Amino acid sequence: MSKRMKKILGLVFLILMVGAAYFFFIDRRQGTNNIPADKNNSQPTKLKSVTINQAFTHILYIGLYVAKDAGFFEKQGLDVNIETGGGDAQAFAALASGKAQFAQGDPAFVAIAGEKDWDGRVVAMAVDRVALWGVTFDKSIQPFSDPKLFAGKTVTTYPEPNTAYVVQKQLAQKAGLALDKDTKILQVPFGTELATLENKQADIAQTIEPNVSQVEKQGGQIVFSYPDAYGPLAFTGVITSKDLIDKDPETVQKFVTAYEQALQYIQNNFDETVKIAEKRLPDTDPEIVKSALKRLIDSGSIPAHAEIDPRSWEKLLQIRVEVGDLKKMPVQILYDNSFAQKAKRAN
Repeated sequence: MSKRMKKILGLVFLILMVGAAYFFFIDRRQGTNNIPADKNNSQPTKLKSVTINQAFTHILYIGLYVAKDAGFFEKQGLDVNIETGGGDAQAFAALASGKAQFAQGDPAFVAIAGEKDWDGRVVAMAVDRVALWGVTFDKSIQPFSDPKLFAGKTVTTYPEPNTAYVVQKQLAQKAGLALDKDTKILQVPFGTELATLENKQADIAQTIEPNVSQVEKQGGQIVFSYPDAYGPLAFTGVITSKDLIDKDPETVQKFVTAYEQALQYIQNNFDETVKIAEKRLPDTDPEIVKSALKRLIDSGSIPAHAEIDPRSWEKLLQIRVEVGDLKKMPVQILYDNSFAQKAKRAN
């Protein structure tokens, strides 16, 4: 073999060695950048499926929808299935029967069921005001804040034992008004309250958004603000069983963490939140959706954090005791703030 050929072969060998070293080095660098060689490790983590049963599909539940649609549940490793019960009692029944791991609705049901030996906890606050407004098309009724001015009027509410009915009954009692004599409460199914104004069955309809904004658009007006009358009050909560908290606290934590992140997102990303609300309420005028969401945030109805305010909780239960839905104030604390507090610190 000639010297020239030996030099060429030597050069080729050197190039091959350098190339091998280069690719070895790159492969090692990729490993340190968390690009694993094992293909199995590169597969996405399987999400854990959980179900929450909501009382209704409603803009009041925007925290739940943002947690789902903005990807906060998924980031926590949860695949959350949202089912709709059609009422607070139905949502709670789905939880109590084990068909759902969480329920979203009237948190007073935890205390009411507790007197019948069901053990559960409120783990996140979804609505922290009596998010109701008294509306009318009657121009002769002027806005008022003194509940004594309910005298002589018929007011629609959602059926007992919903908090909507309870707060109206308590307002009448505190104002010294006798029900069915000085003032009347007309209990109607959800979604039919505004019809009672149109057919003259009622003078004032106690209702929620986006109905409030819809009434304003149609020429009606707000004559009584329940958020102003009551201040902070536990109106809607995320509920789970004590059994799930004891057996699977990790899942509860992940759920509440996502909810906390969603509530913070709502406070800081109004336009994006409106888009999510519009998606969930496709049959509602976008301007109505925007107006409704703004009122809910500005009134403090949608809280900034998932943590349960002990004063809001006590106020809710005191109302229930006063109207007879609870025999007495529970001795046991029926909410668990540890998950929300941890989520708040982490964010």
